[in-house]
Amino acid sequence: MKYVVGMYIVMAIMVAVNLISEFTLKGEYSAIASWAIVMLFLLGCVLFANARYYLSRK
Repeated sequence: MKYVVGMYIVMAIMVAVNLISEFTLKGEYSAIASWAIVMLFLLGCVLFANARYYLSRK
């Protein structure tokens, strides 16, 4: 269950990075924000794979 909660947290951070980049920084650092979102997406994929593995074992 902790991996499912982790996926939700990663998704919320992705949305926060996007909002901060566009509204607070006015898109000046959009490339850095895009790379951060890609890395968070990959982290979410790892958490998803772990969740599928551990939830299917039960």
